Amino acid sequence: MRSFAEFKALFDEDLLPQLEELKRELSWRNIFQFGIVIALAIILSILFVLIAMELVAIWAVVILSIFLIAGAIWQVRNLADRRDIQLRYKKTVNSKLIEFVAPRGEYDSEGFVPYSDFLDSELFKREPDYYGGDDLLTTNQNGVEVKFSEVKAAWEEQSEDIKGNDSSQWHVIFDGIFMVSSLSKSFPDMIIIPDISKGSFGRLGYETKKANEQHGEFVDVEHPEFNDYFTAYAKDAKKAKSMISEEFMDRAVEVAQTIEEPIYFSFKGRKMYVAIHYEKPMFEFNTYLANITNPEKPYEIFKEMDFLVSIGSSLNSMQRREVSSMDSFGGMDMGGMGSLGSMSSKDINLTDEEIRAMMEGE
Repeated sequence: MRSFAEFKALFDEDLLPQLEELKRELSWRNIFQFGIVIALAIILSILFVLIAMELVAIWAVVILSIFLIAGAIWQVRNLADRRDIQLRYKKTVNSKLIEFVAPRGEYDSEGFVPYSDFLDSELFKREPDYYGGDDLLTTNQNGVEVKFSEVKAAWEEQSEDIKGNDSSQWHVIFDGIFMVSSLSKSFPDMIIIPDISKGSFGRLGYETKKANEQHGEFVDVEHPEFNDYFTAYAKDAKKAKSMISEEFMDRAVEVAQTIEEPIYFSFKGRKMYVAIHYEKPMFEFNTYLANITNPEKPYEIFKEMDFLVSIGSSLNSMQRREVSSMDSFGGMDMGGMGSLGSMSSKDINLTDEEIRAMMEGE
């Protein structure tokens, strides 16, 4: 992550000239708005003077005043609309920021992660009636493709009121950042969902997790912090457990502690899906309230982008745990001698030294 001072240097060189141009346009709009109001006040004052001098008819002044006021209001409202400036700001700043984060990255302000990826993740059981989003970022670093965007999915509930009239209500399935990352290897299907209680229910919570078969078999990993934040399920729990790495679980916990928002993971073959709930829209800028040339908001957006790209890249480092002769003995799983297994040398009544001697043929 670049420091603010490093980012400021990039900002001043590559972004500030373009933002200064937008700022000048905003200034001219503000001046023009003020000018219209002043001109309207002067014209109306002159017309009332003419009425007082009985040089024009009152009805004519009233009709003319209505047209002038309506025209002024319409023009001022058009000039006050900052949506085009906001869109241009997003395209300018976000396109440049993704270059800072990932030189090979691409930004599409109106694009979003495809609907097919959302369904393929199988993270959310209900199929949405509405699916949309914006701010799609795509990067490819060292052969790893990462794409993410804001996504909103919702389903519509149809009902009938007491009078027999049809009504509908929308329910949000997901609203936040949805990410898809390619994987260097194929992994067994596995879904990891957030533990909202953060392990506060102890043994009862553990048994509840174990009994929930909605997403498949419970994957019982030996990582206390990971178990406090997440619950893993897979079609083949034993295989999934042998392949999920300590490094991945450490990084997932770090991400959960940093974001402090519900995070979901899904592994399907050579793809990893990550869904992060966010209550506030990301990559947005309020041109009404903020100084458009201030680097602090772009730096905040830069950190968000960099963090999300790093999630896709670092979580992709989850490696297959190779099963060696030291991990297997007599057809039994000896994972306790590795980082993630559930058995130890004590479970078969042999010491580590005795096992090593046997494996080395002593």
